[in-house]
Amino acid sequence: MQNPHYKVTKEQHLKELMARVTPIVNVNVIVRKGEHLLLGRHSQFPGWLFPGSRMYWNETPQETALRVLKNEVTGVTASLKKFVAINTDHGWDSRAYGVNLYYLCDYISGEPVSNENLQDFRWVTRDEFIKSDDIYQIEKDLAQELDIAIRAINISEDEMLVEVNKEDEEIGKITKKEAHKVPSRYHRAAHLMIFTSNGDVVLQQRSWNKMTGPGKWDMPGGHQVFGQTIEQCAASELMEEMGISVNLKLIRKGLYQSETQSEFYYLFAGISNGPYGFDKNEVEQVRIFDCEQLLKRNYPEANDILDHVYSYVEELRYFWKPLTKQS
Repeated sequence: MQNPHYKVTKEQHLKELMARVTPIVNVNVIVRKGEHLLLGRHSQFPGWLFPGSRMYWNETPQETALRVLKNEVTGVTASLKKFVAINTDHGWDSRAYGVNLYYLCDYISGEPVSNENLQDFRWVTRDEFIKSDDIYQIEKDLAQELDIAIRAINISEDEMLVEVNKEDEEIGKITKKEAHKVPSRYHRAAHLMIFTSNGDVVLQQRSWNKMTGPGKWDMPGGHQVFGQTIEQCAASELMEEMGISVNLKLIRKGLYQSETQSEFYYLFAGISNGPYGFDKNEVEQVRIFDCEQLLKRNYPEANDILDHVYSYVEELRYFWKPLTKQS
């Protein structure tokens, strides 16, 4: 959006640009797949690096990162998670004075395919990343910032979410930060209620690194990031927070509104007996609760279980109650 109080002509703009040494802004993506990081290499250059591109004048850094994922990491689906670091390639690249921005992205699926920008790819562990002699040093210097970003991956407002209108029709993308402070703009989320075959409810304790409700007991769920369907969002959040893949039934859609946000949420339910695995950056632990005892608040953790969990368990009584009679 242009500043209405500050207008310049095209001639003034060009004069300003010519009077300064304008750095080139490059945006790079660091795709994380478990313990591995994705590197690429161009056939004309010997070293390995993180995929990236120069930012266009009409893009935000996040939009450039999404373009890099699409055009330079072809074949891989990943979600943009968090800004990592900024550095300059002054002295490294004689073609221009570049300012480099790095974004951490979580791998979802697929494998990279050779393209016109990068011909080779490889996945490396952190130790390989640090010790390999064929990775450009300017990338390896990011190791400490990358470690911090991974540990605090949930403390991020950089994610690009799907934006929808009042009718819940997709209209574009919005940063998580904007989605949580502008209630006139709408986004989506998936809420996932998982029960065992005996009719117990499976909950996860939110990581203490979470920005909201750290340490509280909740159902799995998350925002629909740009490039995903709501069904893909539900499946990826379930795998990330519970380590499971199950058939999910869409129960209903609702709209949550507050002074800070407007969110269409999709409530899903499914059945799984585990085993449960999870990302420690997302979840502290996973536990099974008897639904009747939970509703009576007979657990020591009762005050730390979020209110909407109680509401969903009661609402879905028709779903889990028959399972208890089969056991």
